[in-house]
Amino acid sequence: MNGKMMKAVCAKGDGTVEVVEVPATDISGDYECLVRITACGLCSGTDIKIITYGWAGEQKVQYPALIGHEGVGVIEKVGSKVRNWKVGDRVTCPMGMPVEGYDWKWGGMNGYGITLDVQAIKEDGVEDDYPMVKGMDPVDFLTKRIPEGMSDPDAVMILTLKENYSALKNFGVTKGSRVLIFGDGAVALGLTTFAKCLGAEWVGNIGHHDDRLARIQKLAKADLIVNSHKEDVEAAIGDRKFDVVVDAVGSIENILQGAKYLVPGGLVGIYGVLKKGHAMLDLQELPNNVRIQMLNWPYQEHRQHEEMLALIKEGKVDPKEFYSHVLPVEEAQKGLEMILKREAYKVIFTYE
Repeated sequence: MNGKMMKAVCAKGDGTVEVVEVPATDISGDYECLVRITACGLCSGTDIKIITYGWAGEQKVQYPALIGHEGVGVIEKVGSKVRNWKVGDRVTCPMGMPVEGYDWKWGGMNGYGITLDVQAIKEDGVEDDYPMVKGMDPVDFLTKRIPEGMSDPDAVMILTLKENYSALKNFGVTKGSRVLIFGDGAVALGLTTFAKCLGAEWVGNIGHHDDRLARIQKLAKADLIVNSHKEDVEAAIGDRKFDVVVDAVGSIENILQGAKYLVPGGLVGIYGVLKKGHAMLDLQELPNNVRIQMLNWPYQEHRQHEEMLALIKEGKVDPKEFYSHVLPVEEAQKGLEMILKREAYKVIFTYE
């Protein structure tokens, strides 16, 4: 961008982050849109594990690494063949471009990002030029419009809320389901809320923090909360059996424990990002006739976009309930420390 620079958040490789100045992203293709990032969430799964060396994904991390995938922003420039987006549109989830000298781990906390006009790419038959979207149904593309009047922090949460909602649908939660969730953070709050929206008959939560569990019970109307550091989980569960148990933390121990509480043929849904070196599961430790479904990485979550906006508009979901702190991006390290010290359960960084 004519020598311009932008702020970006990088994982340094020592368990900390730093805000750095790097060359600003610009569009180079006819179907690209340049997005100025206005806010981005710190993901307690992917981002935290990259920062703290716990990343177990196929793509190895080289430090320093540009992180972030929960961004929102405003389109400032469009390519010559873009026709489904326009300058001024507010959108979700633009991706930062790679920058020399830094590993690319989505770069959604860069000051600028790129998105594509996937519909136009499909219509013009040029998918081969864009491998990222080749064979993709446009509804599955990550960038979506933000409703007029929605704040940036609220808009940031749309992605996580869609991921929660989509996961429960993929796990088969429906009217009459009995669900047990391991976790007490923002994701667990979302899973509990949406299990109720989908008609679950009973939803319980197991966590470690009284204040967070109380928050879930108050906001999502959990039927049971259990602090496993203070209470006997088996005694609290009693003879209850569940159709679906969800690990929202990324813990083999939770998966094995939860499997014991399933009805025959019940499912353990693995939603939390499993930590590197802590992902070995001995199948012989599982009860007979249980199912396991991996959703460490979301699946078809963007198909839930319009339904999620409807739930928000109807007042059934309030994005503000799912984040605790909004900080300027310059305070990225402070936000990280607040998450790690459990002083915050969701932090969003702003760029303006």
